[in-house]
Amino acid sequence: MRDRKAAARYARALFEDALARNAVSEAADDLALLNEVWQQNPELVVVLAHPLVALERKRELCREHLAPRVRPEQMQFVDLLVRRRRAQMLPEIYESFQGLVDDHQGIVRAGVRSAAPLTEDEQARLSQAIAAVFGGTPVISTQVRPELIGGVTVRVKDSVIDGSVRTSLDRLAADLRAVTLDVSAFEDGSRD
Repeated sequence: MRDRKAAARYARALFEDALARNAVSEAADDLALLNEVWQQNPELVVVLAHPLVALERKRELCREHLAPRVRPEQMQFVDLLVRRRRAQMLPEIYESFQGLVDDHQGIVRAGVRSAAPLTEDEQARLSQAIAAVFGGTPVISTQVRPELIGGVTVRVKDSVIDGSVRTSLDRLAADLRAVTLDVSAFEDGSRD
């Protein structure tokens, strides 16, 4: 939890700096590249986070491997993370930063799961509905999940709208299990 909050603070600082320099898009591109490097090279993250590796060696590794690929402003940011022993947080920082960029650009990212592939018409109607509820311009990523049986689930940030048949059936089953019949009314033969 604490790392998420710290990651959000670093992301906010980077975003505000990029916004002030009118370079949000460039910062987003560089951060995406850095995130990819972090994901593909876990050994680099281990070295950068290891307390026994000298700070100057960590900085040298970053200059050698990252400086040719990203702009100086983002290299300064990486250097800050390394100096503060926060390099391992880059994926969380990237995720938080991307959310800030999306908000700034009016983009609403939605994850949609459906039992079968959605038609273009269904995707268009879903996009309109998401725009109406959440505002902004929806960017939808879809997944086909046959276990849903029918319907869709939509996730936007912390909100989930579950219109799947599977969830409806699960709720119905839970409701049926919760129903208790008062059989005492029928035991003496009287019916009120």
